Amino acid sequence: MNKQEWIKAALAAGFDQFEIYQSGTKERSYTWFEGKMDTFTASRVLGTSLRGICGGKMVNYATEDLSDDGMDRIIASMKEQAGAITSDEPGVIRSPLPVPETAPQRRWTTPTAAEVRELLADIEQRVLAYDERIFMVIREGWSEETGTRSIFNSLGMDLEDTDTVQILTCGAAAKDGNDIKNEYRSEIVEDIHTFDRDAFVEKLCTDVLNKLNASSMASGTYPVIFESGAMTALFTAFSSMFSGDLIAKGISPLRDQYGQPVFSGKITITDDPLRREAAQVCPFDDEGCPTSAKTIVDHGVFRTILHNTRSASRINAESTGNGFRGSYASPVEVSPMNCCIEPGDKTLKELCAEMQNGLVITTLAGLHAGINPVTTDFSLQCSGYWVKDGKRDHSVSLVTVAANFLEMMGNVTAVGSDLEWKQHSVVTPSIAFKGCAISGK
Repeated sequence: MNKQEWIKAALAAGFDQFEIYQSGTKERSYTWFEGKMDTFTASRVLGTSLRGICGGKMVNYATEDLSDDGMDRIIASMKEQAGAITSDEPGVIRSPLPVPETAPQRRWTTPTAAEVRELLADIEQRVLAYDERIFMVIREGWSEETGTRSIFNSLGMDLEDTDTVQILTCGAAAKDGNDIKNEYRSEIVEDIHTFDRDAFVEKLCTDVLNKLNASSMASGTYPVIFESGAMTALFTAFSSMFSGDLIAKGISPLRDQYGQPVFSGKITITDDPLRREAAQVCPFDDEGCPTSAKTIVDHGVFRTILHNTRSASRINAESTGNGFRGSYASPVEVSPMNCCIEPGDKTLKELCAEMQNGLVITTLAGLHAGINPVTTDFSLQCSGYWVKDGKRDHSVSLVTVAANFLEMMGNVTAVGSDLEWKQHSVVTPSIAFKGCAISGK
């Protein structure tokens, strides 16, 4: 599209400001099943979101099918929509500011199709040979995706960035008698030739075998360790509590807690879109605001509210560079980016040794329905393993963990060192807590 002409036409039609946001993805993916390539998919998608301010009202238009031939019709339609908006909140399109320079976060080596086939075949064989109880590789795949973002507006902003990710995914099923369990693992792979296949297979196979012959346990209140994967899922579900939008609306549990202790002093939370070890590095957010590292919670004290431009304007603050879209067609929301609970210095085994007797939770289910983001109460089905005398004893399933997240985060006994970014934008290490209510048999 001729972006200059679109801006010119929009201003001529009566728009005060106009912006063109584009998000493109180029993807290649393979799936492998029972010794052969199952599917191969290549795709390229470019989505465009137009934002304009007319008479103080912000209007949006999004499409994957945009041509200059439809310019006058689309701009006229957007102007008509602006006239129907009744909200008094003014729209804002940002002026350009210098964004930080970023070095490439990873050194990607793109494999050939033959190299991908060899990797998938080899991983499958290694998994099946690991233990006789593993009887099937239920899902295996490789995906490569390169994404681009660009923002061009009538105030002179002209930004673009690119990020790439390559991911190996594998699932395994194991059987012992009538008990069948499955497990999945995914990992970012920068270079197939240097990728540690043994470590990947061992972690996947160990995890699925450890699920076998799990049983319930007696109800009660027990010391609990949320393993990093389960803790990441739980923390992600509650991460909106730091949003300036929800705080301004009074529906965040931290709405009156700025500058106050909200978690244990062992907890420090940072948000850094420029973090190089994360899957994606963002020098600017989806409004074009420069990003930076910030400490949200400093040794338990709530120090930073996350903002996009709109939420910041409500309390006379500045955006923190956390205005991101879920997709090109989504509105700009307040979102954490490369946010983590900073790791401690103890391994998971060391956390178990300190706990002596208690439950390690490795998986959670029902996060879409089992949490209350306002009160932070949660009740979730979970599984994991019992620790006896500091060591893993037996697998546990068919139990429910219930607690209040804010209260639980005030009762931390130790923070683990096992932080893994993988493809997530919000992560945590394993964390040990004094106690949670467990409902079992």
